[in-house]
Amino acid sequence: MSVSDQQLIGLVQRLTAADVRIRSGACDTITDWISAFDRFQARMLAMTLATAAAVETDRDCRENTLHALGELADTGLFGTEFFEPIRHLDPNTLDVNEREYVDALLELDR
Repeated sequence: MSVSDQQLIGLVQRLTAADVRIRSGACDTITDWISAFDRFQARMLAMTLATAAAVETDRDCRENTLHALGELADTGLFGTEFFEPIRHLDPNTLDVNEREYVDALLELDR
């Protein structure tokens, strides 16, 4: 399977939707399609996910977003500079699972 430009832009639109259920569903789609993304698509999604995680106010959705970013990072299709916005997350506002995702992502940079 390969992801078309139309599917990619639809995914980005869903990642930035006002409805938290749509945003969470988009994260699930990313993890389902993880092996279908090329380098450009992975980088675009990584930047979108990192930025979304940095501003997400719903804890469950933020955790889904960080999980999807972690799965995407495991593909090796981009470097850590593509998730720079998560460095701005205040660790005191994250639950244990979210902190684990953030720590794992930041550990990739070392």
